[in-house]
Amino acid sequence: MEISLARTGAARYFPVVGLISEETIQRVSDANDIVDLIGSYFPLKRAGTSFRALCPFHREKSPSFHVNPARQNYHCFGCGAGGGVLRFVMEYEHLDFPSAVRRLAQRAGIPILEETSTPEDHQRSGLRQRLLALHAESSAWFHDQLLKSIDAAPARDYLKSRGINSSVAKAWQLGFAPASWDALLTHLRARRFSQEEMIQSGLVSSQEDAKPGSAIYSRFRNRVMFPICNDYGEVIAFSGRILEADAKAAKYVNSPETPLFTKGRVLYGLDKTKRDLIEKNAAIVCEGQLDLISAFEAGIRNVIAPQGTAFTGDQARMLKRYVETVLLCFDSDAAGKKAAARSLPALLSQGLLVKVVALPEGEDPDSLIRRSGPTAFLEVVNQATDFFEHSVNEALASGELNDSAGKSRLIARIAPPLTLVQDAVLRETLLGRIASRLGLPQPAIRVAMKAPAVDQDNSQSPAHEAVEKLNPTAGMEMLCRLALTSREVRAWLRGQNALPEFEDGAGLVNKIAQADYEDGATPPSLLTSQLTASEERLVSSMDIHRSTPEPLDRAKQILQGLTVQQLTREIDELKSRIADGLLSTDERQKFQKQILDLSIRVADVRRPFLQA
Repeated sequence: MEISLARTGAARYFPVVGLISEETIQRVSDANDIVDLIGSYFPLKRAGTSFRALCPFHREKSPSFHVNPARQNYHCFGCGAGGGVLRFVMEYEHLDFPSAVRRLAQRAGIPILEETSTPEDHQRSGLRQRLLALHAESSAWFHDQLLKSIDAAPARDYLKSRGINSSVAKAWQLGFAPASWDALLTHLRARRFSQEEMIQSGLVSSQEDAKPGSAIYSRFRNRVMFPICNDYGEVIAFSGRILEADAKAAKYVNSPETPLFTKGRVLYGLDKTKRDLIEKNAAIVCEGQLDLISAFEAGIRNVIAPQGTAFTGDQARMLKRYVETVLLCFDSDAAGKKAAARSLPALLSQGLLVKVVALPEGEDPDSLIRRSGPTAFLEVVNQATDFFEHSVNEALASGELNDSAGKSRLIARIAPPLTLVQDAVLRETLLGRIASRLGLPQPAIRVAMKAPAVDQDNSQSPAHEAVEKLNPTAGMEMLCRLALTSREVRAWLRGQNALPEFEDGAGLVNKIAQADYEDGATPPSLLTSQLTASEERLVSSMDIHRSTPEPLDRAKQILQGLTVQQLTREIDELKSRIADGLLSTDERQKFQKQILDLSIRVADVRRPFLQA
């Protein structure tokens, strides 16, 4: 079916994509004035009955980009670009047609209810709108607290020490969460938000079975607040930094995953920086929010930050829409180097060119910009080398290549990611360059490229093959310990629809997931009172004070690995039944279909290992 949209401009006919109705698309198009829309991206100057500007789609010195309000279209007399509101958003934002419709629908406040929407779809849509409103209200409240509250004086002093003045704080809607356990709750209740909505937002903590009127409390207390936005610019989560230098609590606390927020699918700052990413065709990846804000306010605007230290496959795919080159600008310490290495598989698998920015010892982007200025930071960025050359340079500087064992360790580290380089010519060029610098024949490196990746972190981040070989009981015990020690892991586990019924431990994991207490604290008596004698003995034997790097990522790996084990056992059982030769043709076909379905599920479960 084809539909005609008068306001879509040059490409006047679009096929119906997905299930968005023709009537809805027309309403969305009509509701967005093209002058207002384009003027929200860059300034337009009136020229008679139309408006004009420098074309955003090609470089020019004299404005040849014209917007006609009567015809509701735009046209560039230089490069020929033209169309209506939908075409502009598609081209400027690098979106497909249905995404552009949804973007403009959001801007105009028009709900997108697809032709086959169910009552559950309507309910989810309503909940999403309420949660967005709740986050927007909370962000404004946090910001008001930062500007006006006496208790926020330490937060204001901290931001000033990091070069953040009031105008920057306003531009990024930075805020302050007071130490109160219920001040935010009182404010949200006054704005008619329900307890259930507050719990679903992740801004408050509660037992899973909390009932109206029961005790809930603010998740963020006495912290500088950084709103996290989606690429529409809507607040969907928060990151809170603690102010006490010697506090035992975690330095940063992030919102748990919610109906609005999945950590691995969001890039901090993208709503403000995406156009600069497109123009530069390169993304400078910072480790934290303050690094990004410092660079952006210094005029270096092609920057983003992942929610965590390593890229996921979803984040890499999102970034691929805007750039071809990624410059990793993580701290120069061991954690930063590990984060860079962990980001590689996802980025290289998307065909991105990955370079590493070698920051001076002890510096991060924020400190370097404040100490030496943006020019000094840009000089370091411009000297970035591709990951493989950077790895060889570091190994040379450290003396690792002084013996054959050191060369072997280096090859074990860089050969597996080298296989992920998508461009065959670039991959062969890199291979030749590495072999030449190390004085090794290329076949020796090719052999290593076919070998499995070597874990360099003493099993702290196991490859998926190793996780899938875990004894189920041992795997569940590891998951229990991670849940006991990490509030983030417990929140994530509560968000899972149902834990697979493994041989042992699933019941204990579910019980632990319901408890809500601060990291480093002793599990509450309410939890221990629910444990059986054997479960209590198991919990008491665990070292809950030993921290694990990236506990949420580790927990996800373990659960995914155990899920693959369970699905594989089901496949093996079905194959065994087919092999006994006593089945009818219909039964055999039914089991074969079940095996195919389970195999697809195994591939889907394994995919995060390959992309994250």
